[in-house]
Amino acid sequence: MKQKILDISIKHWNERFVGISAIDVSKKLNIPHENAMLLLEELKKENKGSLNENVTLGLLSINIDDETTDDEMPKLKQVTTHFFFPSKEILEHYFHENIKDFYPNGEYLNRLHCGYNQLELIYFDIKVLSKYLNNKEIYSLNDDATGGFLRLNSAYKSTISEDDIDEIWFDKVWYGKRRLINGYISVAASTQQLSRLPKKEQNYWAGFEIENPIFIDYDPDFNRFLLSFYDGDPTESKDPIQAIESAIEGINKILKFDLFNKSKNPYLGYPINNTYKEFVDCNSELYKIIGPDNIKNDNLTKIYLNYCKGIISDLVHKDKDRKLSSMQVIELILNKLNPQLLEVFKIHWEKVKENRISGDHRITYPYQEQKNYYDLFCSICYDTNEILRSIKFEFAKFEIK
Repeated sequence: MKQKILDISIKHWNERFVGISAIDVSKKLNIPHENAMLLLEELKKENKGSLNENVTLGLLSINIDDETTDDEMPKLKQVTTHFFFPSKEILEHYFHENIKDFYPNGEYLNRLHCGYNQLELIYFDIKVLSKYLNNKEIYSLNDDATGGFLRLNSAYKSTISEDDIDEIWFDKVWYGKRRLINGYISVAASTQQLSRLPKKEQNYWAGFEIENPIFIDYDPDFNRFLLSFYDGDPTESKDPIQAIESAIEGINKILKFDLFNKSKNPYLGYPINNTYKEFVDCNSELYKIIGPDNIKNDNLTKIYLNYCKGIISDLVHKDKDRKLSSMQVIELILNKLNPQLLEVFKIHWEKVKENRISGDHRITYPYQEQKNYYDLFCSICYDTNEILRSIKFEFAKFEIK
């Protein structure tokens, strides 16, 4: 009888990846519920599996006889039962004995068949995200400091033939970011999320898996991911890029006209490969959203003349019949509003500009450096956000009608 229970529990696990209740065992084997509970307890003692014991369930009983009236309410009965989970060893043994049946599956779907917990987190080198970040025409990625999700673009789905759809298409997969003890970032995803990917995609992720990762003790960004993923707690984002976007939107809102053309850059993100080249490329994308090409010069002039009480001759080079650049006008504005902020702005702006020039106009050579470019760029983004917030604070003093 216990072997029959093991057989049906293995089948149940491979269909649903959850434990089987003593109630289901009693029904499938036509034995009393109490007997099924005792047999499951014996299987646990024999190390054949684990038990979630004495779980109280509410069973709904509905009478479907012809004499049932519409007014008769379904009856709810409280039942205490056990849930049995076959051991990993047993599931792995069954898997290897029937390997041909599981061959079409991907790496992480098969791990579920071998007894992995659906919510167990698996860790990867952050380079696993490169494929998706570098092909945004195909993939949608919502990425921040805590993690995010990725999926295939719906528009791209329409280009996939019906014969290939099952091998290519996948919906939203959530992931988190966790800092390793060496300071670098790893990507965390649950077995359940990974198992939803097509086989080819699962095998791609497996190539970046980290064996025996060691993490730092305190990781607030990862803690926020855990609260969101496991507890459904929509914690406030601390992501510096999102903060920059919000600050730009806030400046436009408080002015009641657009100083910035756009508040988002879909290609602005964090360095994935820890290289100087990728670091300066990220600075270049940051420059695009805070630099002169994203600023409306007419509205910048309006701020200086109307709200800073400047004069038109200030906006022209003294020795040349040429207008000041937008960055020079911003410096004029900040000098009138807050000279200390102007000095902070100039130092930071030169740093971003220099990095951007290195990325766009200079040849960069590949060489190894013991720098954490992810953290370095995050620091630049934090500083950018603080400066934008300070500018917004100064603009809030204007009497804008």
